[in-house]
Amino acid sequence: EVDRAGRRLRDHIGDDEAWFSVWREGGDILYERSREAEAKGHKLTAASTYLRACCHYQHAEHFRQPKDKHAIAVFRRSLECFHRYAELTDRPRIEFVDLPFEGDAFPAIFVRAENTSAQRNPAIVRFTGFDTQKELQFLRGVTDITRRGISVLLVDGPGSGEALRFRGLHLRHDYEVAGSAAVNYLQTRADVDPERIGVVALSLGGYFAPRCAAFDTRFKA
Repeated sequence: EVDRAGRRLRDHIGDDEAWFSVWREGGDILYERSREAEAKGHKLTAASTYLRACCHYQHAEHFRQPKDKHAIAVFRRSLECFHRYAELTDRPRIEFVDLPFEGDAFPAIFVRAENTSAQRNPAIVRFTGFDTQKELQFLRGVTDITRRGISVLLVDGPGSGEALRFRGLHLRHDYEVAGSAAVNYLQTRADVDPERIGVVALSLGGYFAPRCAAFDTRFKA
């Protein structure tokens, strides 16, 4: 699927409109396949295809600046696809949650620990970088973590994903506000060990995660 998109874009280097169109069309193809599989009762096939559709849509939207109505519509469809994936897949268990913050909230995804009988399990808070979202972060090793008995909280912090597009929460230097909101939330869960919470992020998250750990000592790793 990626190769097919790349071949269509080979002669359109630097053409953001072509990028948007090709990846959106790829998402549309997968979205229809997902719906067909779901209608036939093939839940796992539908789930995996919805997840790939989500990725296609978010890749499409990424380079469309400014975020006009077409970009926002594609991003909304990507969220719809991820929600359908979460509802249809057999594992891992996924919850959509909000992290209260200064009268608003950061949107997040809680992915439950697997292969554990412990009442409380360690958890990792995972932030994005400058140019990705929590849904794409899900694909980058999250299930490798949850299979080892560690829950993962994927967060759209200030300036990313839903937080920016639908809640007006812009990027800010004091990113620890999102880190502390994440810990506050995790401490309310009966299935999380509050003494074993870590934080990780990639790319610009190399600034976000250390800052969160530096300013909130409840992060242990």
